[in-house]
Amino acid sequence: MAKNYKIKVNVEIIESDQEAEDDLIQTEAGQFELVISEEQAFSIDACEQALLRTNYPALRAALVNHLTALSKKK
Repeated sequence: MAKNYKIKVNVEIIESDQEAEDDLIQTEAGQFELVISEEQAFSIDACEQALLRTNYPALRAALVNHLTALSKKK
């Protein structure tokens, strides 16, 4: 019987005391973070762009991990 796979996404937008940066950060836990300014936080377009910039590398990393795990099963 074929197995099914669950895909989960968790997005958090939280207030931070860190300086706003243009650089994306990957944490030790493998998560991707981007700190935006308060001005950007009030802009739907800026927030959307920040989410898309953060999301893409996270998706790619998840795919790499998934496909690596599958290839090890065979």
